[in-house]
Amino acid sequence: MRILFSGTPAYGHLLPLLPLERAARRAGHTTAFLTHPSLASVVAPAPVIAAGATLEVTLAEFQQRTGKDATADMSPATAGEFFGGTRFDLGADEALAAAHAFAPDLVVAETADFLGPLVAAELGVKWASHGVGIALEDPLAEAMWSTAEARAAARDIVLTRPFMSIDPWPACLQRDDWEPSADRVTIRPEAHGSEAHGSEAAPEWRQPSFPGREHLPRVLVTLGTLVDDSDALVNIAASLAGQDVNVVVALPPSAEGKTLPVEGDGVHVTGFVPMGLLLQGVDVVVSSGGAGTVLSVLGAGLPMVIWPMGLDKPLNAERTAALGAAEVIGAADEAGAAVARVLEQPSYRTAAQVAAGHIAAMNPAEDVLSLLTGRQDR
Repeated sequence: MRILFSGTPAYGHLLPLLPLERAARRAGHTTAFLTHPSLASVVAPAPVIAAGATLEVTLAEFQQRTGKDATADMSPATAGEFFGGTRFDLGADEALAAAHAFAPDLVVAETADFLGPLVAAELGVKWASHGVGIALEDPLAEAMWSTAEARAAARDIVLTRPFMSIDPWPACLQRDDWEPSADRVTIRPEAHGSEAHGSEAAPEWRQPSFPGREHLPRVLVTLGTLVDDSDALVNIAASLAGQDVNVVVALPPSAEGKTLPVEGDGVHVTGFVPMGLLLQGVDVVVSSGGAGTVLSVLGAGLPMVIWPMGLDKPLNAERTAALGAAEVIGAADEAGAAVARVLEQPSYRTAAQVAAGHIAAMNPAEDVLSLLTGRQDR
């Protein structure tokens, strides 16, 4: 079977698709990603079929059209026009050409992607939706869908709804009023770079040594793959300097080749390293609350300190704190005291381990693939 995976060209939108794509390739299916080639190394060795602009170009085009910053606004109107409108406009022609060239039998598109559904509608094949984080509220999801639907209709193409919704977000982290859809199938999230995730393109990584300090807890500081804020990282590291901990500060992919002005025997700065490797030997994670980070850290049974920085991150932080697995802070200088509390109180780690149990109970990618290919034929 030929399976086309489609997603917004951003780490947080593509990485959640990798476990299923890896499972499909191992099972002998032909796979490819419909996205921008700038993310080719992220999905390698799966090939990339180019469609659309980079995330940065799309954001700039959207701001020129609307005067709004899509990285700071999660309103239905903004999200609808960004994902269902601007990104659709910049990629539709390439996507339709790719549809005929690759000729997929099945399409898997992440929640915010509408180029994959466009391809599926053009070819008359089924498609499945794949979540990337907490379930979208109905007004937001419908705004995105209705905008994309109108864009497709202008091309005389009628979008069809997905026949399956694949969800990597555990029920314990959903909103209190959330109700699962009838077509929901869970998939166990896997940290990027872990053995299960498929680490063919993962770089070599050696955990830093802290001579004479090996007995101290290790704290990982990461703002994820999208937020590039050196000052925030420096200030978090400074806040942690007053604690008896070792600190690993991970830079985002956009900071390749850079470092930070931090010093001390207990601090190590690294470039981008897949999360599945970074988490080895860590006791607490300080993050901005991105969906992929939250799932990876909880999946490893580790507690967090979260400084939420925009978009879905405040909600992710709220839900993680509600489990008892995280402290939420409002400024970088609060990180040190919060980490101390998390290390001192075993309840945080216990709650994180309970969450890890929920995540481990979700369907492995191989089982989801069997369901996906079996239902596709109906």
